Amino acid sequence: MALSWNGEKRESVKEIKIEIELEEPTYWLAKRMANQSDRTFSELIAYAIEKLAEAEPPKDRILGMFADDPESVDEMLAEVMKDRAAHPLNQRFGKSIT
Repeated sequence: MALSWNGEKRESVKEIKIEIELEEPTYWLAKRMANQSDRTFSELIAYAIEKLAEAEPPKDRILGMFADDPESVDEMLAEVMKDRAAHPLNQRFGKSIT
């Protein structure tokens, strides 16, 4: 049994050894944060990665396709709004709302 960063027990998982390079100020900051939070350096890095994964919202696959082409999104929205003005969504079948 291994402990997760928040102290909960979890099944043993394979650990992978990595080597990282940090600027000295970043290293000392991380070392101080690990000591203050009563974590090892490895636990601190795992904690930071888990928190970043939680904080970043999932990317919208549809809008993500157009991330580099905002003009296309603007054109699509303009077309949708034009169609909506011509055919209001809240209009009843066969009846005008005016």
